Amino acid sequence: MRIAFVGLLAGLFALAAGAGAAAQRPAISIELAHDNTDERAAKEQLERILTQYDLSRWIFTKRIRIEQGVRPHSHPVLTLNTRGLGNDGRALAAFVHEQIHWFLSERSRNTNKGLAAVRQLYPDAPEALAAGGAGNRNSTYLHLIVCELEFESLRVLLGSDTASAVLREEIAFGQTGLGYHWIYQTVLDDQAKLSALIRQNGLALPGAP
Repeated sequence: MRIAFVGLLAGLFALAAGAGAAAQRPAISIELAHDNTDERAAKEQLERILTQYDLSRWIFTKRIRIEQGVRPHSHPVLTLNTRGLGNDGRALAAFVHEQIHWFLSERSRNTNKGLAAVRQLYPDAPEALAAGGAGNRNSTYLHLIVCELEFESLRVLLGSDTASAVLREEIAFGQTGLGYHWIYQTVLDDQAKLSALIRQNGLALPGAP
């Protein structure tokens, strides 16, 4: 009887702890641009990912929009597309990537210092999407910081091997003409250098070492 009672208490404590953890996770509002089949599926996928992973460290805006066919962007409303359907790693990476833009925009002074340091490291960084940049030089420099923080985040959430695989997928995808592949390749090649730059300029994410 005593053993059963102790087991019951343990179960109640576990339920309470789980409820507390769920209560601490920020509530996310997800809206659909067209409310079509793929957008609904992407919403269900994101909701499942938010349940599967504790992403509270990576949430800086709680309003999310899903719009099929657009390039994901962070402002004014964090907007994702449906490209990650069937690939949770890619969907998770896109969500974290755009949230990091919000994190950096809230720390403009530190971000500007970081951008100046990145310019010194990579004075000949590409601009054009076809060359692997982000469309213009400033955006390329900003994305070196964003994508390094994205990679660090994915290593925490998915492990190093899976995080590297996700970035290699982004490199291959970008090489089709959509850009960013030089940025992601540089992140893979220069992890230590970019990580040190981020920390020297006060841009490490909350809870990061």
